[in-house]
Amino acid sequence: MVYLGMNTVVYLSDLAAELGMDRSNMRKYLIKKGINTFKTRDPESKQLVVTISPEEADRVRDIRSREGFGRKDPLTISECDDGFFYLIQLIPEFDASRIKLGFTNDVNSRLCSHRTSSPTAVLVKIWKCKRSWERVAIESATRLGCKLISGEVYNCDSVENITRRLDDFFSIMPEV
Repeated sequence: MVYLGMNTVVYLSDLAAELGMDRSNMRKYLIKKGINTFKTRDPESKQLVVTISPEEADRVRDIRSREGFGRKDPLTISECDDGFFYLIQLIPEFDASRIKLGFTNDVNSRLCSHRTSSPTAVLVKIWKCKRSWERVAIESATRLGCKLISGEVYNCDSVENITRRLDDFFSIMPEV
């Protein structure tokens, strides 16, 4: 915390270090959470630095804590187990058969993150899912007519066949 006359501010870089985050990721995180930053001139370096109020810094610490970051005990799988299994076409205008399969708790955020490298990525379908089902769902969907490219990215003969296999898989799974 830095005291600037009557005003007190928290440097974004200090808060990021405290919470174990990269400075640029911290800034993106604050924007996503709707927390406003402002630039303040550092009294020592005379440089403009990104800061937030101490109250907002406490709010960020509280949010991160509620999200399970900074805990002494790691999150158990059951605490973050429910979410969605997704099927995304990465570059439909060039190769409609290039797909990404995976699990997420936040579909919109995951699609946005894929669009940083594949701006035209399209969400084909989602299914309610438990994290522990992800690997089996991928194996079931890609067992025929698919070639692993990297990670959870595949070239497949037919997106419709993959979708049908996933519909079948999730239809026999318990309700999430």
